[in-house]
Amino acid sequence: MLRDWTLHSDYQKRLRLKMLLHCETQRSRLVALDKSISKLYLLNLDNLLPVIKPLYPDLGRPAKNQQAIIRSLVLMLDQQEYSITKWAHKVASDPLLFDICGFEGSAPAPASYYDFLVRLWMADRKLHLKRKLKVKRFTSKPKSRLKAGEKLPPKRSGTVKKLVDKAIRSKLRNFCPEAILQKLIARCVVDTSHQMGILGNKDDFSVAFDGSPFYSGANHYGVKVCDCRSKGIYNCQCPRRFSDPDAKWGWDSYREQWFFGNTLFNVTASDSPYDLPIYIKMVQASRHDSISAVFALDDIRRLYPNMRFKNFIADGAMDNYPIYELLKHYGMIPFISLDSRTKAKFHYPHPDILCFDDHGRPICHGGIPLVYWGLCEPYRLKYRCWFAVQGLEPPKECKCSDSKYGNTVYIKPDFDPRLFTPVPRDSEAFKVKFKTRTSVERSYKRMFEDYAIEEYDSRSAMMRTALAAFAVVNIHLDAWVKHIGFSFVGSLEQQAV
Repeated sequence: MLRDWTLHSDYQKRLRLKMLLHCETQRSRLVALDKSISKLYLLNLDNLLPVIKPLYPDLGRPAKNQQAIIRSLVLMLDQQEYSITKWAHKVASDPLLFDICGFEGSAPAPASYYDFLVRLWMADRKLHLKRKLKVKRFTSKPKSRLKAGEKLPPKRSGTVKKLVDKAIRSKLRNFCPEAILQKLIARCVVDTSHQMGILGNKDDFSVAFDGSPFYSGANHYGVKVCDCRSKGIYNCQCPRRFSDPDAKWGWDSYREQWFFGNTLFNVTASDSPYDLPIYIKMVQASRHDSISAVFALDDIRRLYPNMRFKNFIADGAMDNYPIYELLKHYGMIPFISLDSRTKAKFHYPHPDILCFDDHGRPICHGGIPLVYWGLCEPYRLKYRCWFAVQGLEPPKECKCSDSKYGNTVYIKPDFDPRLFTPVPRDSEAFKVKFKTRTSVERSYKRMFEDYAIEEYDSRSAMMRTALAAFAVVNIHLDAWVKHIGFSFVGSLEQQAV
């Protein structure tokens, strides 16, 4: 059963009293930890109680210090300690860290940390342990290489279309073992960041989608259980056990190499000045980003029912017709770069158009791209003659109108939603908005470099997701401290005066 949940206000009061005592004996260390203490002081876990309580039975031994364990894990990443076991022992032997985390009584053992993370993970732990012991077929590292910047294609054609059809009918079934961790991020930090106004435009919310490789700390060779070595066979392909049964082979398009692990899929508030992630999901390394995007769109709409998502920003991996169909159903505007491998379905004979270029711009019979001139009601894209826009007299072979305004062509986006987006790709508005896609890459930089979540050598999807979730919490807390300019030690000294 879950012991009494301490209110955040009570934690703040106790923290102030205990830090006043520590300030007398080790003020210099308190000043060095000022930002870390400020982050935990602002982290309000009250909204997590309705999410955590159903995970515990009504009877049995009371579980205590659950909030303090969350703060301790957040502080662990902040202090760049790469072992939960070492960190648990460090907190137990350090009265200052013990009090900062808000522990009461005795400090929990490392096993308590792991038990808590297992409880937050909705998948069956016993099944995971069976998979670790089960002998599986050995899969060697793929030998083929993709081109620079190229990503793995979907395993099966038509999968995204089937998922989109289910999502439109609200029948998408999504088993999400990280659901509790997603709610931790949503209810404890993202909602507060939204209220503070640091996620961007509250009425027209822009979100960027992307996936990133998350390398496993396990050896992809596994542990051999055969007797081939005794027979002098050292390079056998016999089945073996793997310490990380969740890890698979995937292609890292940035490093241009194969990796063994999972893909961390991330949704970031692209207009945020602090590049704040609002959603994470751990998927198989070989899963295509367009499949993950369908589930992510469905999840964020349920996690944040009060947010109005307007702009969808992504790279060419999500450039396919089902995604545009789903975005139209949700009323979102796509800002997606064209994938050269995807063929357009457009076939629209027009007397003034010869063809279209890769950006969806109509080409006149003189071979000159027409200039986008805005969106006309009802939902028509207006294009004008390039020479007329520049105020020049067109040559005879390009002259198709006697009007000084030049020839005008109207195109409806419904003809081809991929090629003719509501905001044309060659327009300045599209370029400005698409540049904010780099926010999701910067958020990955914060996770993998600033908080070094790969340094933990995690050997399960559960640990990788938990580390990413607590890194996201830290990123939001960093933004809060910077945004409001809060200093715990400064406020403590003012109180003492």
